Amino acid sequence: MQAQLEVPRKVLVVGSSSGVGLQVTKALLSAKPKFEVYALVRNEEKTAAAIGPEASRVKFVTGDVTNPDALQSACAGKDAVVCAVGARQGWRLPLFGLDQQTPRKVDFEGVTHLVSAAAAARVPRFVLISSAAVTRPFSFIHILLNTMAGRVLHWKLLGENYLRKTYGRDGLGYYVIRPGGLNDNEGAKAGIIMDQGDKTLGMVSRADVAAVAVGCLEGLSPDNVTFEVVNDKQNPYSDLQPLFAKLHSD
Repeated sequence: MQAQLEVPRKVLVVGSSSGVGLQVTKALLSAKPKFEVYALVRNEEKTAAAIGPEASRVKFVTGDVTNPDALQSACAGKDAVVCAVGARQGWRLPLFGLDQQTPRKVDFEGVTHLVSAAAAARVPRFVLISSAAVTRPFSFIHILLNTMAGRVLHWKLLGENYLRKTYGRDGLGYYVIRPGGLNDNEGAKAGIIMDQGDKTLGMVSRADVAAVAVGCLEGLSPDNVTFEVVNDKQNPYSDLQPLFAKLHSD
């Protein structure tokens, strides 16, 4: 896949209006001219305002992962997809399937819709922003989020599994990033730990997660990999390559 990294890549960011997805969008724009940035959005005006002046360089595509109809055309011709969607946080009453923004609808069904569309379009790279602790059902954070936030980690893990199965079977490259607890600290101000096995705890800047996602698109990571990301108290990182070099494919 290295040959594809020699030319500017068209990247579709899904979940670009806030959080990690917004930081990924900004990081891709700052990496010019490496990337041509597309954003799948429900509200272009809101997302453009969040991105700021550089939004004029983003090509907006109207769509939503809970509605698969437009996803394949959105993925067509792209070199990579970055999926940073997440259901609205907070406890909710069951609405008998009427709420389209639940963890099941977004973090599982929405992710599967997007993965299927990307695989059908033969998008070479798919980066999924998931969460640490998805495979630790008896950890405090897993119990808390699954109790108070619609079993979000359960659904995120099922979304991960679908990506691994689909992209692994089709000979395409996937990258599952499991950040620890997210904060809005400035990026590149702390060390980064990348680990595997879902045993790492800690906090991490959304901007640092975005830098890691862009590193996957730049070919720094092995293909077909799942790993955790947290900050630590080391000196700020200057090069992600040695961290990626320690990772092993699934």
